[in-house]
Amino acid sequence: MKLLKKDEIRALRSRIHHLERPKERSAGVLGLGIETLDEALPNGGLEKAAVHEVTGSSAGGFAAMLAGKFCKTGKPVLWCVEAASKAALYGPGLAAFGVSPDQLIVVHCRTVAEMLWAMEEGLREEVVGLVIGESVKPLSLTISRRLQLAAETGGTMGLILCHGKTEGVLAPSAVTTRWQVDSIPSFGRGVLYGKLCAETSWRLGLRRCRGAEQEYNWDVEWDDAACNLALATDAGYRGLGAAK
Repeated sequence: MKLLKKDEIRALRSRIHHLERPKERSAGVLGLGIETLDEALPNGGLEKAAVHEVTGSSAGGFAAMLAGKFCKTGKPVLWCVEAASKAALYGPGLAAFGVSPDQLIVVHCRTVAEMLWAMEEGLREEVVGLVIGESVKPLSLTISRRLQLAAETGGTMGLILCHGKTEGVLAPSAVTTRWQVDSIPSFGRGVLYGKLCAETSWRLGLRRCRGAEQEYNWDVEWDDAACNLALATDAGYRGLGAAK
């Protein structure tokens, strides 16, 4: 039996994935900037023509990081906020992740229905790079499927941002990946929602990924100066292995 190399396994997974989803627009992937993380994803990064979900105490920071990456490509970011959400976007915090105010469109929605409509319309637009939706409650399987189909149509990445920590069995969803991002002690300072805080380090958990074989956890550090992500051990803050 021939043992496949990592690049051969990735290519095989990619072929199978596209056979399973023949109508999906090929929009490429967005690398997270850490080889270990990107290699854990079937196509070597986050799929752009897809919807992803993030929860946890630092879900907003993860969303801002992705927004900053799209701003670098010159594509605008649409950030939809439900009125019931208690989180308030903070300009300097977004800037620390490379988010340009000229490329950020914030939509304050009165109801969940308005937010979902805005997300769906944005996902269908090829000119938009990323559509973020902040929901107070988890979205149903039917709604997540509609958003996923819209993302495939426009070739646009979607991110469902759920504040707080989710424990136990995950509810059914059509999203491509599901992440758990929580803050961990750090020597640095972070800022996003309203004020400076000592939380530029995250425990990044990949809880579900279509085509992946298992769950993963990494301890990572955000470098404001370099505007990139690194494993905590690479940043020199921890001696314990980050990947588990």
